[in-house]
Amino acid sequence: MARLSVWKYVLGCLAVLSLYGCPSTRWYETYDYEGKDPYELYGLYQLLSARPEGLTLLRDSSDLAQLDSVTGTNYLFLGHSPFYQEQAVTGLLDYVERGNTAFLAANEVPEDLAYHLFGDDCYYGAFEDYGYYGDERFPSVQVDSAVAYRYPAGDSFQLVLVRRHKPAYFSLRTISDRLLCDETLDNQVLGALDTSGINFIRLGWGKGNFYFHSDPIYFTNWFLLDSLQYRYPEAMLSVVGTGPVYWDEYHRRFRQDPTGNNPQTVQRDYTGGRNLLNGNPTLRYVQERRELAFAWYTLLAGVFLFVIFRGRRRQRIIPIIPRRENSSKRFIDTISRLVYQKGNHAQLAQRELASLRFHLNHRRGVRWTEGQPPPDDLAERTGLPQEVVDRALTQIRVVSAGKKLEDGDLLRFYRAIEPLYGV
Repeated sequence: MARLSVWKYVLGCLAVLSLYGCPSTRWYETYDYEGKDPYELYGLYQLLSARPEGLTLLRDSSDLAQLDSVTGTNYLFLGHSPFYQEQAVTGLLDYVERGNTAFLAANEVPEDLAYHLFGDDCYYGAFEDYGYYGDERFPSVQVDSAVAYRYPAGDSFQLVLVRRHKPAYFSLRTISDRLLCDETLDNQVLGALDTSGINFIRLGWGKGNFYFHSDPIYFTNWFLLDSLQYRYPEAMLSVVGTGPVYWDEYHRRFRQDPTGNNPQTVQRDYTGGRNLLNGNPTLRYVQERRELAFAWYTLLAGVFLFVIFRGRRRQRIIPIIPRRENSSKRFIDTISRLVYQKGNHAQLAQRELASLRFHLNHRRGVRWTEGQPPPDDLAERTGLPQEVVDRALTQIRVVSAGKKLEDGDLLRFYRAIEPLYGV
């Protein structure tokens, strides 16, 4: 009982330490404005809230009505992709046309908005040869570090993507230059991601401008709080005017699975085994959350202890199975002894001859049926000398004749056919 109490105390302490210890860190892009993990937006949200002009959070459709009449303001969306309906697209175009600024940091521009900004010829016509195979308008690249450029100043920034404090490959997006094929539109390239492609552009619309950045990850806490990398998001956000800022959360109603398209977490060649945790997104998700990880390891420990202790106590003793006795030979010996004692040597020889035919058929494939003479090539098949086989055939003919046999005849028969059993 004392040992049981000690185990209960230890398990209780482990549970408390696991649930109330250091919180786990999520290293995926959730873009939560209240989140303090590396790839969330708490830092940017607090910086913009501290501006004298203030920040307004747009949570529902009634909040969006504030954009209908204002001028000299800034609209921000940061996330995987905005979900604009037709009415929202029209309202946003009118908002920018009145002289406001819209800053979008997302993996792609929604189609209903994009064909207005880039023009039908560039958004549709320039990509007719691609059909529906992938999104060539905003192609993805796999990078762990890159040099980003800001135009027209030409400033360069060394950026490193990490996961668990180690450089890791991420799937980033770029903007195809085919979208900027219409030179009559007021479009301008403002940034590029190394040699991978364009990732920041300005799209003029009426009296205002759309600014689109294809990599929202560079505006998260990790880059804003890094003493060497914060200058890049600072340079990108310099296009935001001095007016009030409207932060759009309403059009991010559906959050994308952060592990859904990341090459670090989903390995298509997963086959189990040693890469169980790296290749299995379910177990990886469990490992990164302390409550689930504690429950998982507690379950494994419980199963292990049950198998070690409870399983041993209830295991039935394995009985010793005695070797089965081969009674066939004893039966044959008994029958043969009885036949011999009766003096019926001919019947005993016939039984032995039948056993010999079965042996040669089973071992050498010699087809020799009852009542038929042995095959002529018996010596060749058995590999015995011809004189040995001839001696056996002579005795076989004597037995096959069905005549009465004496003790000496039976003994000569046994001695003649004995070599045939050795093959």
